[in-house]
Amino acid sequence: MLNTNKYRLSGVAIAVALSVTACGGSSGESNTAPVAQNVAVETTYSWKNNQGNFSVSDVDNDTLIITAISENGTAIQPSQGVYTLQNGLLSVQGTGFSFLPLKDGATNVNYTVSDGTATATASLSIAPAASDPLAYQQWHLNNTGQKAYSLNVDGIKAFLINDVGFTEAQADAWIAARVDPNILVAGQDMNVVRAFQQNVTGTGSIAVVVDSGMELAHEDLAGNVLPNRSLNMVPGALNVTDPTSTSLYGDHGTSVAGLIAAEGWNGMGGRGVAPHAKLIGMNYLNAQSDLNGALSHGIPGSGITESEPLTVFNRSYGISYPAVISYDLFEEAVQSYSAMALRSGLGAVNTKSSGNSFLSPGNNSWAGGICNPARALGLTCLNGNFEPSQNTPFYFSIAAVNSNGKHTSYSTAGANVLFSAPAGEYGDLAPAMVTTDQMTCLRGYSSFPSVDAGGWPEYDAAFTPFNYPGHPENPSCNYTSTFNGTSSAAPNAAGVIALVHSANPSLSYREIKDILVRTSTKVDPQNAAVVLPVGDGEFTAHPGWVENAAGYSHNNLYGFGRVNAGDAVALARIYSNPLPMQVFSDWTGVGSQAGEAPLTATVADNNADGAVQTIEIADEITVEGVQFAFDVANAELRSDSFPSQTTAGIDLAIEVTSPSGTTSVLLSSKQAIADPSFDFATGYNEGYILKDSVFLSNAFYGESAKGTWTIRVVDTNGSDYPVTNSIWPLGYVNNVQDTVLEGVAIRVFGH
Repeated sequence: MLNTNKYRLSGVAIAVALSVTACGGSSGESNTAPVAQNVAVETTYSWKNNQGNFSVSDVDNDTLIITAISENGTAIQPSQGVYTLQNGLLSVQGTGFSFLPLKDGATNVNYTVSDGTATATASLSIAPAASDPLAYQQWHLNNTGQKAYSLNVDGIKAFLINDVGFTEAQADAWIAARVDPNILVAGQDMNVVRAFQQNVTGTGSIAVVVDSGMELAHEDLAGNVLPNRSLNMVPGALNVTDPTSTSLYGDHGTSVAGLIAAEGWNGMGGRGVAPHAKLIGMNYLNAQSDLNGALSHGIPGSGITESEPLTVFNRSYGISYPAVISYDLFEEAVQSYSAMALRSGLGAVNTKSSGNSFLSPGNNSWAGGICNPARALGLTCLNGNFEPSQNTPFYFSIAAVNSNGKHTSYSTAGANVLFSAPAGEYGDLAPAMVTTDQMTCLRGYSSFPSVDAGGWPEYDAAFTPFNYPGHPENPSCNYTSTFNGTSSAAPNAAGVIALVHSANPSLSYREIKDILVRTSTKVDPQNAAVVLPVGDGEFTAHPGWVENAAGYSHNNLYGFGRVNAGDAVALARIYSNPLPMQVFSDWTGVGSQAGEAPLTATVADNNADGAVQTIEIADEITVEGVQFAFDVANAELRSDSFPSQTTAGIDLAIEVTSPSGTTSVLLSSKQAIADPSFDFATGYNEGYILKDSVFLSNAFYGESAKGTWTIRVVDTNGSDYPVTNSIWPLGYVNNVQDTVLEGVAIRVFGH
């Protein structure tokens, strides 16, 4: 009987078994069959390579090769040396192996070794992998087509019949009309498993969750929380280092933190994108002030030092407002500190949610049907550039994609979008995120108070059963399956950034950006353009994917694509060409944006020619981003124009073309510019659609800035919008006066 050799594996630390791969024996001698012994691997980790050797020998010193692998009596055919088993992938090279557990069960196979003439067979037994019980549902990490506890079709159907009164046919029709049959697509994820295969899990990175709070004692976060480093910014807080929320209905920041760095392989919950990164929490949203905003960027006094490996601040919050907010120089200065001073000058990244206002800006009194024109055409209602924190050189604006790799229903678009990441829909009829929730069933998204607040427990039990207290996989309600929005996309991207830093801590924040630009996945490649008829011409309001002169493709819905952790980590490990020092051009402009008399460039109503202005950039700069500042006036657009408002803001569209011929749409028109430009310091800029308003475009990355930039400003509509709400009961009346471009300027940053 063959002996059994046992090997205890820890990560990639491997006990090496005897293997012989020498030359064949002397000619003329009789051949002795090789010997194979049973191998048992007792410790493995899911989604990580676990390496070992088959226990084989040959007294003749013949070269030995593994010729066959069988599981449950069935021979498995390899593909390039990789055998797909029930619970993972077995890679064979010579007489060594590497096993990647993708499921958590035990694996037992037989292997056959040959010396070219004779063979021997023995078993390879691999124990169940150390894992996290909910990880198998976290499609953003490893998409197998799982539902993530959504699409409880049988339960929903029963609810519709028993609690709503539908017939079976009506229930089937209701479900069929609302469920996308193509929403579950295996492989549409961030390729995190490949990063883990490279033994990169976030070690050495620190992420700051700037949010509503963070439950420091959460069972799946506590091991990664840096002690006494978090900040409770609420005046009068008893423990100023504990931002744990007391909300009964869910803590946004706790769920965000779980996406970034929930502990991995601890047998609890799921795992974060960077499960070995460290966490700091700040409840800035509960105590917003200039000082707290600056502290949340790591200025002196925040407890953050300039030398520690603070990799990323995540900011899953924003402003939804029906006006373009003027540029904020204080905001830029604060952002520049974290990006240029921290990490010994290498800088920390700020990931920022792009917003959830593609279809609607939410339950705002001014909304009414103002988003209908954009919605009908597949355009974004608000634009990410409306919010001044998203159009500086220093934030990474992150959009959201679904489990099929396509745009979510809500993710705000704009030329400022840099990347996209998974987030999903609402966790009922399509998957959302499985992540941490406040602990116990007494508070949280999955809790009795949340069910009571909904007012219809049967609905919750049918549509979101994982969140309903008592679910067998969530018995203490410590996790949720309904977290979504660009609030999820941003921390998922932040987790990837922590992995990239972990793979190569010497990278600057700009080099991390460069790596992500080069490696992100081009999702939804057939995304179609939206072309508007305008007068006798047309305007391309959404161009889809645009490849620039440097070979990079950008889309206002997705940025440069969905972040790809595996490819980004692989590039980070060999990234050896540091970017030259960052440079900023001066603002170069004309008219009021150059301190001169305003231009009088007429933007004629419903005319595709629009107003065209060119600006020369003399600097030889390789673009990392371009900002455009505008003053655009229409005297009819006022905050007090009751009972109707002009369409001038809604009708405005702007495109820019680089010296290399690449076009980027800054403003598509049909967007909800219902009020005049707004300045935090002075209030409304009456009579202005744009006033000191800045739009960032990432579409020109890698191009040369030198040469002629062309700006076209267009009014795309000549009709009224019969949209009414409490503020404008007579709707939006087409502007009588033409809009005027008074000034425009450009600033380039790059190297």
